[in-house]
Parts: sequence; structure tokens; C-alpha cells
Amino acid sequence: MEGHGRFTKIGRSFGIGIVGLGEGKGLVKGLAGHPELTVAAVCDANEQLAQSIAQQFGVPHHYSSLEAMLAREDIDIVAIYTPDQLHFTHIRQAFEAGKHVLCTKPLVNTLDEAREVVEYVRANPERQLMVGQSSRFFGPMQHQRQAYEAGKLGALSFAETQYVHDMRWFYNERAWAREGGFDLLFACCSHPVDLIRWYMGDVEEVTAYASQSEIAQENGFHGNDTFVINLKFKSGKVGRVLGLYGLEHLHQTRPWIEVALYGSKGTFIGKYPQLEAQIKYEGEKERTEHYFEDIYHYFQFEGVNHHAGEFVNYAEHFARCLHQGVPAQPDAEDGFKTIATLEAIRQSIREGSPVRVQEL
Repeated sequence: MEGHGRFTKIGRSFGIGIVGLGEGKGLVKGLAGHPELTVAAVCDANEQLAQSIAQQFGVPHHYSSLEAMLAREDIDIVAIYTPDQLHFTHIRQAFEAGKHVLCTKPLVNTLDEAREVVEYVRANPERQLMVGQSSRFFGPMQHQRQAYEAGKLGALSFAETQYVHDMRWFYNERAWAREGGFDLLFACCSHPVDLIRWYMGDVEEVTAYASQSEIAQENGFHGNDTFVINLKFKSGKVGRVLGLYGLEHLHQTRPWIEVALYGSKGTFIGKYPQLEAQIKYEGEKERTEHYFEDIYHYFQFEGVNHHAGEFVNYAEHFARCLHQGVPAQPDAEDGFKTIATLEAIRQSIREGSPVRVQEL
């Protein structure tokens, strides 16, 4: 694999409009110079930020109005990185403007909104929506998926996923996170919940517990920030998810996002942002793989706290699927299943009992 500026072939050109430049500037930066994916315009409620990002990365147009950006005919794909509570409205606006939609996780904030999004997609088969689950597109997780699909792990016995991260920087930089409507369960646990579903399949029932840390209280965040989740899958197998966001993190040695797959023929534990994996296959010695050559692809600016390479990876995947006429994953229906699982987790926390996951 190459390093900084790595691009893969799409097969045709697409124009992209990006709204929400707190996170969205990662995609702007990552796509700079891409031969087939052109950022035609950027948009943010903060007009000065939109102008600054456009000038910095050579984007020809910038807007403070999403409606104005959506009117552009040279935009094929709208990438949404706005606050979570605005996703539903912005997805609807983009679909009504006739655009394909790439929306960062979580897809939306409620199960009812997720149902409506699926209805939009079904009613507009000429348009696609993909959920930007960046953690599926981290380097170690891509290597892990290749090993799984090649059968190197055999039948999975158990999986556990985690997202552990000190969120103090986020509370300080994203004032809207301290306002009503923002939920760390949906915003952050959507990563490990999606990842475990990716391997273990549809979830039948969950039992979950949550609490609030002192760090959350001190930083003015009013919701829970610590989650322990047990899941029973329709296959009859079980798994576990950890979400922990109020801590002093061991950045060098402990991953933020980890996917541990335990199978009959192999175990593969992928780690991010370390870009490494611990692997043991049947008949082979245990080893650690390091993906050092990927560092400048994933961490192009602002260190490991910002995304670039994984955004490029899933933007290329989405565009390639559009070009080939095949569904991009995770799509709206798969996104619904993650939201339905998160909603069941939310209910289990509230009621203190197991909850079955609703069907589409």
C-alpha cells in the first residue's frame, strides 16, 4: 500500500458537495487532488469557516446555505457531516434535490426517522444512500475483513467491539454536543455496534447498562458516557460492546476502536489508531501486524483526532458502487438495523431489562 494521497480507481468522475466542516473538512482534505472525485463546493453555517476551508484546499465554491449548494448541477453526491440531530432534515433535502447521499454516522437520531429514511430511499431507487461508518474503513479493519471473508477465522464463536476515547476535546470544540438532542450512545456507540453487527449479523435482543462519569459532569455534558452492552444475535450467538468516553486515555498502548473476532480457526484483533492487529491462525504462530505504511493516508493532518484516509476510503467505495450500479454498504436498510439496535439499547438502559430489537 502507498502512503499519503493514496487514491483508488473509480471508473468515472463525480462532483461532491460537503456540508458540515467540523468533521467534513477531513473529506475535503483527503480528496484534494483526487483524479475522479472532485469537491465542487463546501457548506457550513459558519460562512467564514466555509470560505477558509474552500481557500485552503482549492474548492471553487462555498456556501452558508445548504439549499444554495444543492441547486448546483455539478454536484452528484452530497456528503453530510452536520450535527447528528440535523441529519434527517439534511438527508431529506438532498434527496429532494436529486442527489446521492453519503451521511456520516449515526444515520439519524431516532427509529422513526430511520424508517422514514428507508422510505425515501425505496421511493427513489435511482438514488443511493450510504452511511459513513468510518470504522469499517480503517486500515486494520479492512485487513481483518479480508481475512474473515477468506475463511481464515473459520466460524465465529464470539465478538467484542469497543470505542474508548477521552471526549473532553469534543465537548470543548463542539458546543452543540452539550445541547439537547445529542446522545453519545448514538453518536459514538454507533461505531462498535455497527462493527459487531457487520460480523455477527442481526441482533435479536440486548441488555445494557450506562452511567455518567465525572468528566462528563465537569464538562457540562448531561447524558450518559459509559456503556456496557450485551447482545444476543438471531444466530443464537452472543457478543459484547463497550463504550467509554470519560477517562484519561492510554493513547500509545490502548486502542480507541478495537474489533476482536474469535473463530474456530483463527482470532483477529484489529486496533485503531495504532494501525495494527494481533493475529493467530490455526497451525501458525501468534503475531502482531503493523500497518505503518498507512499512517500518512489515515492521519494527514491534525493528528489522530481527525479523519481523512477512512473518509476517502468510503467515498471511493460509494462512488465505485454508484458507477457499477450495485448497492453500497452500509446502506439505508443496514443503517436502520444499527439504529434499531441502538434504540433497543437505549430502552434497555432506561428500563433495566432485556429488550428485543425492532424489525424494519
